[in-house]
Amino acid sequence: MVYASFFRRLAASCVDGLILFVPSILVGQVLPGSGTGFGLGIIVGVLYKPVFESSVMAATPGKALLGIAVQGEDGQNPTFKKALIRFFSSYISMMIMGIGYLMQPFTTKRQTLHDMLSECVVIRKETPDFNYFIVWRDQLKSIFAAL
Repeated sequence: MVYASFFRRLAASCVDGLILFVPSILVGQVLPGSGTGFGLGIIVGVLYKPVFESSVMAATPGKALLGIAVQGEDGQNPTFKKALIRFFSSYISMMIMGIGYLMQPFTTKRQTLHDMLSECVVIRKETPDFNYFIVWRDQLKSIFAAL
């Protein structure tokens, strides 16, 4: 098992940020000055990573594009609960001046603090054995169905 590098994970986060940015702009244009648009943005933002990471692909679109995926330390795809814990604990990694992220290159499994708290690892996964488009479509349906 090859663990994902710091820069590959950073690049995947940037791709995911761009993916979330476009719908945020569109919602802002459709519902300007509306609390509904803000609330919708929060819900989509909170569900995005946990829904994708707990799916069969175990990766957000950004992670999949960069060839990495999230796994539980047991080698299984994370459950939605683990993915949600990982998402919320990522804020702890950031709140301590980013140290939770910066420790990643120095741990044996290349884990961030939020990886450790959720008992997950991020691995290189170069050979997809399924159609990402179909999985992304189904996961996006799940996110928007929750709204």
